[in-house]
Amino acid sequence: MSRVVFFGIDLHGHVNPTLGLIHRLIEKGEEVTYYSNDSFRAKIEGTGATFRSYRDLFSFGRHIGTGVETMIVLADFLMNKCRILVDALHDEVAQLRPDYIIHDTFCPWGKELAAKLNIPGIAVFANFPFIDEMAKKDPAFFMEYVLLAADDPLYIKYKGQHDVYRKLLDKLSRVIALKYGNREVNVMNDIFCSKEKLNLVFTSREFQIHEETFDDTHRFVGYEIYPRVEPYDFPFEQLNGRPLIYIAFGTILHNLSELYQACFDALGDTDYQVVMSLGIGTDESLYTTVPDNFIVRPYVPQLKLLSMADVFITHGGANSVYESVCNSVPMLVIPQVFDEFMGAMMVERSGTGIFMRTNAPNREELQESIRQLITNPQYKQNCRYIKQSFEATGGIDYAVNEIIQFAKQKVCHE
Repeated sequence: MSRVVFFGIDLHGHVNPTLGLIHRLIEKGEEVTYYSNDSFRAKIEGTGATFRSYRDLFSFGRHIGTGVETMIVLADFLMNKCRILVDALHDEVAQLRPDYIIHDTFCPWGKELAAKLNIPGIAVFANFPFIDEMAKKDPAFFMEYVLLAADDPLYIKYKGQHDVYRKLLDKLSRVIALKYGNREVNVMNDIFCSKEKLNLVFTSREFQIHEETFDDTHRFVGYEIYPRVEPYDFPFEQLNGRPLIYIAFGTILHNLSELYQACFDALGDTDYQVVMSLGIGTDESLYTTVPDNFIVRPYVPQLKLLSMADVFITHGGANSVYESVCNSVPMLVIPQVFDEFMGAMMVERSGTGIFMRTNAPNREELQESIRQLITNPQYKQNCRYIKQSFEATGGIDYAVNEIIQFAKQKVCHE
């Protein structure tokens, strides 16, 4: 039995994909201590892991801005938190005497603590993977669909003339290295990805964009849904057999009232049954304009509804996309920020849904997209194909075996 420390991010889309992995490690006899924030204590302890709180040292918010601005702010945020957490947790983690550390790719402190303790480190891509090698192969894709800089005047001016991405990344890397005392840093791979000698990717090569840029340090381990407790006070008796459309835009996006209203206008008083999850921070006045064929709640049992849905209208977060594929439900993706646009591209490329390129669609656009998704069986067939590609990786069992073997080999070589 080995002792394991896991460092996570306090977002549902980052915690949920790791739960099955942690549970299976514990079944294999590993002793796991999982760091996150208190709101995730019950979920984490449900796997059998020991929960440890970041206390008030860390909370992962969402910065809304231009793509370039988001990249700068996020890099500085992660490095600042890395410095704080390494100083605060080093002795505590050392006392746990872990044999190896696993960490979310957004947790550079996990990588640094593994190095300081001279133990193996393993990174987990819980979000959509994007590595520097992808941007080298297709810098325009990165600038336009990850940084969302297609309309940036500087990018427009130099597009096709210079490697704007490389100049941007090199400059940002120098700024971060100077500020935090690093001799050399690659912002993409060392901070946003915290890459290790073993990196687990929760998808398949068939679904990943530019999969050929991922070398053999990356293990594609598919995606498996780990059962979780969901709200039970949902009126399933009101679902009467009509085509079911499920709408959810995540738990932390705010100010989407206009988008929700567009869904009301397009799908209200139709032959569809619609379930809408509003999440937190949504204007409660929406409840006064709900069409009769809608069921609207702050939270809904997503896994149960996806097992029944015909179409999922989503923002394109990794958790939502992967869970939709696993239930063979075609998606209409309306991305709002950052990596959701890459998720939308992956859905479009794989034929598992439609990428709507406006975040404020009108009634006709929504109606036509829904009609295509329901009437064209190819979308569902493509979902099944990608689901099978997830399963063909070997899944969680493969991931656990790779982790244990890697940790043993690293110990033997040191």
